[in-house]
Amino acid sequence: MITEACIDVKDRACVDVCPVQCIYEFDPEKNTLFSEAEAGSGVIENTHQPNPDAIAIFADSLLYVNMDECTACTACYQPDVCPVGAIYTEELVPDGATRTRYNSDDPNKGHDHTFFIQLSRDAFAD
Repeated sequence: MITEACIDVKDRACVDVCPVQCIYEFDPEKNTLFSEAEAGSGVIENTHQPNPDAIAIFADSLLYVNMDECTACTACYQPDVCPVGAIYTEELVPDGATRTRYNSDDPNKGHDHTFFIQLSRDAFAD
């Protein structure tokens, strides 16, 4: 699950470690969600049509995980991958109210990140 710390950062280190290329970026010119074999390579692995309502919230300012393709391998949410601590497992997404641990680098500690669970599901229309 990629949360709000990714907004306008999109470091893409998570893309490079993902073995199944389930992390997508939105291309507003082509109105397509795409995943690359390696961040910035231009080699497109997969594409999906976005859900217009869901994608309109953050558009191309955020990376999106396709939960149907994710194998929960843990590669992307290792502490040394995301420099802003934006990635959590679905089961451990902090809600701001319980004692759920936030990633040490997450600048949004105390925020409810559970919104991003449904956003990840809704962003993919096909």
